[in-house]
Amino acid sequence: MRTPSCLAILLLVVIGCAGQLSADESSWRTRMQQANRLDQAGRYSEAQSLYLAAVDEAEKSGKSDWRLAESLNNLGAHYFHCGKYDQAEPLYRRALEAWKTSRGEAHRDTALTMNNLAALYRAQGRYAEAEPLYTSALKVLEQTSGPNSVDVGIGLNNLAELYRTEARHDQAAIFARQALEVAERGAGPESPIAASSLHTLAAIYRDLGKNEESSALLNRSLEIQEKIHGPEHPLVATTLGNLAELYTAQRQYEKAEPLAQRVLAIREKTLGPKHPNVAVSLNNLAQIARLQGQYAEAEPLYRRALTVWKESLGPDHPDLAKGLNNLGDLYFSSGRNAAAERLFSRSLEILENAFGPKHPDVVTAGRNLVKVYRAQGRHRKAEQLEARFRGLRNAAVSLP
Repeated sequence: MRTPSCLAILLLVVIGCAGQLSADESSWRTRMQQANRLDQAGRYSEAQSLYLAAVDEAEKSGKSDWRLAESLNNLGAHYFHCGKYDQAEPLYRRALEAWKTSRGEAHRDTALTMNNLAALYRAQGRYAEAEPLYTSALKVLEQTSGPNSVDVGIGLNNLAELYRTEARHDQAAIFARQALEVAERGAGPESPIAASSLHTLAAIYRDLGKNEESSALLNRSLEIQEKIHGPEHPLVATTLGNLAELYTAQRQYEKAEPLAQRVLAIREKTLGPKHPNVAVSLNNLAQIARLQGQYAEAEPLYRRALTVWKESLGPDHPDLAKGLNNLGDLYFSSGRNAAAERLFSRSLEILENAFGPKHPDVVTAGRNLVKVYRAQGRHRKAEQLEARFRGLRNAAVSLP
């Protein structure tokens, strides 16, 4: 099963222009801008104290004040980047209500927070809730910001990422290409949004086995990101991690392993040891070790990854399921069939609940369980399960 990937989601942080500001509003604005700069630099602990102070200050002005909505949205985006999803959701919901009161439902700022709440739902595996929010936000942004705006480019890119996650690759590719065109026209070919769109399109190509095209796009994205953010930013780590995954798929382990180790070091330093993206890095290093037959080195890495995912995302998230599947592969390869069966069964249950019965990851998990049944001599059970997936493939359709 494909390794869980870090999200290529772009959150829309609100930095409003409110005309002439009072002294109190000017102080609040300065604090908010400083917090945003610290977040962009990956200095999350410093940013958080400023965001919290901004929320405290804005709450004194009442629930309908635009400053409260902006503060709540941006603190929510901060918690999202830190992997604190349970803390982000109520902030986004409060921000939405405040925007609707102060700006109205068809305002750009309301749409930005809708987009961010959708991004949170996608990260939590709540795809059916994410899509209508994304599409509603995109419609508002097309009307308020313009069809070639950076806002619209980010909205298109996020929809592409959602469709890629659901293995709807035809739609994902269409939206990713549109996002890249809008980004290059509206912000320039060397902009952060262009880098993110390149990253998303590369991920789609990788999922479809188009490794050369994926590698070229990832390297373009990496060059832009390193120029903008420097070599140790979390966004740089995401692209490096996907390059490492690509090399792993091509069995170029000597290239993959040092990249994966570098990514883990960046993430632990900037995000902390309990962030979901740290789990992705641990899982990727475990995959590299397992595929080289280094089972003793791989197992503790898988277990650390599963612990982080369970604590940060909960027991029913698709990324946790993919990690369970990967550890199950290790157990099956080393002859520990009973342990493999438990992990494959749980992985299948989580993935089927998240994606439905025909998703490629569901098919892969199901067929892994079939392998265990056959190895155990339980051929009737294997045939019954295999019949559920007959005619389905875990490879996506070709790009249009």
